[in-house]
Amino acid sequence: MRGHARRIAAQLPQGRLLPDAVWRRRHHSITVLLWLHVPALLAFAIVRGYGVVHSTSEMLLVVSLAVVASLPRLGRGARSSAAALGLVACSALLIHFWEGQSEGHFHFFVVVSLLILYQDWLPFLIAVGFVVLHHGVLGSAMPDTVYGSEAAAAHPWSWALIHGAFILAASAANIVSWRATEQLLRDPLTGLAGRAIMFDRLRLGLRRAHRRSLHAGVIFLDLDRFKVLNDSLGHAAGDRVLVTASERLREAVRANDTAVRFGGDEFVIVCEDLRDTDEAVGVAERLIAALRTPYLVDGHEIVLTVSAGIAVGGRGDDRSAEDLIRDADAAMYRAKETGKDRYVIFGEEMRTRALTRLADEVDLRHALRRGELHLRYEPQFALGGGRVRALEALVHWQHPTRGLLAPRDFMGLAEETGMIIPIGEWALAEACRQLAGWRGAGAAPDLVVSMNVSAHQLADSGFPATVKQALRAGGLEAPALCLEIPEAAVMADPNATITALDRLRAIGVRLALDGFGTGHLSMSCLRGLRFDTLKLNRVYVRDLAQPGGEAVLRGIVDMAHALASDVTAKGVATGAQLRSLRAIGCDLAQGPLLARPGRAGAIGRLVVSPPRCTGDVGGGRPAASPTATL
Repeated sequence: MRGHARRIAAQLPQGRLLPDAVWRRRHHSITVLLWLHVPALLAFAIVRGYGVVHSTSEMLLVVSLAVVASLPRLGRGARSSAAALGLVACSALLIHFWEGQSEGHFHFFVVVSLLILYQDWLPFLIAVGFVVLHHGVLGSAMPDTVYGSEAAAAHPWSWALIHGAFILAASAANIVSWRATEQLLRDPLTGLAGRAIMFDRLRLGLRRAHRRSLHAGVIFLDLDRFKVLNDSLGHAAGDRVLVTASERLREAVRANDTAVRFGGDEFVIVCEDLRDTDEAVGVAERLIAALRTPYLVDGHEIVLTVSAGIAVGGRGDDRSAEDLIRDADAAMYRAKETGKDRYVIFGEEMRTRALTRLADEVDLRHALRRGELHLRYEPQFALGGGRVRALEALVHWQHPTRGLLAPRDFMGLAEETGMIIPIGEWALAEACRQLAGWRGAGAAPDLVVSMNVSAHQLADSGFPATVKQALRAGGLEAPALCLEIPEAAVMADPNATITALDRLRAIGVRLALDGFGTGHLSMSCLRGLRFDTLKLNRVYVRDLAQPGGEAVLRGIVDMAHALASDVTAKGVATGAQLRSLRAIGCDLAQGPLLARPGRAGAIGRLVVSPPRCTGDVGGGRPAASPTATL
């Protein structure tokens, strides 16, 4: 029985979702109509033979309710209730002045239908309840002033219920329209409020917070690693998790809070009437705990953690609704950066960081156009001959105020903002052009240039065409270019990576797995990806002197060779490391011991006219150290 009632209730409109600006326009029209009833009913009463004093005294209630409905400092509930009572009181007075004439009852039907415009159950139910009480109570006490027929006057309560039922039936079409309008304001999958409602509730909450010396807040929630769930179990399973998460949010929020689906796997909770930030933290902790409870999907038990950002405004704070949403979003991303599965409260230091990031984003968008970006090349030496086999192209930024910035200082921002795509196009074209120049000047014809490729570039459907264009513009064959794919990008979406790499492999370029050992890439996945080169995580080189370090690295090198892959060691800093790598059978090495990244001019002298070698890098380290030359 309870389940049936819940299903029926789910089909009814929720109410109170009308945006504030729309509500104000509608309420203004309804209030004007209520005021117009005052002179109209007075004139009608006098024409019907009622004295001026009697007619005026009867209208005092309507006037009082119209005044209340017109007071802007009152809330929506109080003003709409006053307007509803005023209009149905006008219906009752019309019937009274008309001495129960049946046609007068149609006024009730018109008024109740009009009150549907509020899309709020309170004024609607006040009107319906007034009809039943008016027809029952007043109909019993003074039947001649309510009913025009003897049958109705003899059974006032029966007729009251009949009239109430007819009004509800007549309002059915309006209720259906009301629900359809609400559906447009809600997320179609979860049924949670949409963004329009979110901003409206937050603006109202902030205004009320300022009046009452309270606070309003935003909790921005994001499900950690939800993309992995979608990719592994499918989008249908992901949708079911989102629906379950939404139900949990509805149950966990306070009565006056609003749960919103912001988009994808992101949710926003608008908290009104907060005493302080600690109260918002309490709500966030409850929500995180609710969403962390395991989900059962297609027989799989799934545990998802949640990252949350909290921003609170109101008393003594001039931030707008948009500002609070932005700040909570920034705090949520900070929670993700610091390890996920936690909440972060937005503070002034985060505002400063956000403003700095915004300035950096603007600068980065101008950097490419202003020619502030340039490539530096780090040589990769063959341990079996000592010559430079490849050059890793690294994008550097000569910032106008911050000086020279290495890739780690800004490439993350480039990925987040999408600037990685145009920067990557420029870098590929520049590296291919430079390699062609070196080869033409006498560099080895098999010299290779390599470049790191981000997950964003890999997912870009136009990236293979960009690679082809760069090779064509430089007049190079495809094997002259090696694209280095970070292991983290492969781990994020192995299936999509295989597809993207197959398209690149069809071009003929070489492929390297960069940072191997940072994740837990399976052997079957590694075999399926078929990389030409494995570039080791620096930690393996650093730990060579540790017990078992050399044995572990030897096993990795043997495995890579079994998969027909070369092995490149990064971060070589000591002669002992270099000797161990050569003894293990590592193919290539790069690092500060051998050569630091340099501009094209200095590197050109190294690859076009290589110095004579002695015996330290395979056949010997260059007599004139590359590091010293640069």
